[in-house]
Amino acid sequence: MKYVLIAVAEMRGGVEKELFDQYRCRLSRPLTVIELKQRNSPEAESVEILKHIMPGDWVCALDERGLSVSSRDLTHIIADAEQHYKRLIFVIGGADGLAPVVRARANYMLSFGKLTWPHLLARGLLMEQLYRCQQIAINHPYHRD
Repeated sequence: MKYVLIAVAEMRGGVEKELFDQYRCRLSRPLTVIELKQRNSPEAESVEILKHIMPGDWVCALDERGLSVSSRDLTHIIADAEQHYKRLIFVIGGADGLAPVVRARANYMLSFGKLTWPHLLARGLLMEQLYRCQQIAINHPYHRD
């Protein structure tokens, strides 16, 4: 099983990168990060995003219109996807979000709630949640209900 993160904008140094790296190194699954240049519109970014998605991939788009679920629910969603797909792709758009064509390609749309998160911080949140799901799946006490 391989995870892929497709994200618009380059992550440089700073606390956001430190948070991302802290949880990325804890993942037991390999993670490939594909950073794309920010374009002048979500539609222009979508062309680049879709180039990296294969027909047999499971795609989770992080989007404010997505579903806000518990960490336990997300664990079940990811576990189910891992049973049916070789690659799980997580997509984080740029400042203006994702184009409708990317949202339409997604197998699942995930929201981190109604708050607006900077896309660089959303990467750290995603990594922490993937790590948390991993720990829930093995019944590790990291997660507390």
